[in-house]
Amino acid sequence: MSEKELKNCNCGTHKDGHDCDCGDDCECDTITLDMEDGTQKDFLVLDTLEHEGKNYIALADVETMEYDILNMTLVGETVELNVIEDDAEFEAVAAKFDELFNLDDEEEEEE
Repeated sequence: MSEKELKNCNCGTHKDGHDCDCGDDCECDTITLDMEDGTQKDFLVLDTLEHEGKNYIALADVETMEYDILNMTLVGETVELNVIEDDAEFEAVAAKFDELFNLDDEEEEEE
């Protein structure tokens, strides 16, 4: 996992992990995932991208602000998230997310 500083939209999501209710102009999306141990956990969706015909998602743990990158596939009407097993594939996708996040940071600095 890597750390990513999220944009502060003043909705409180980044501090206490509850669902965001600050409206359509908010730049944070929270999803709740069922964990293997039967619990549920909230994550912020940082971004998604396509690489070599596959879709990926970067999710940040709302408690630690560390993020992970997962493969995202549609099975029927269900979205499945899976760990990227291949190291080369993970590194290539991580580089694309890093580039995307750095571009976002540079645009913010220019404003």
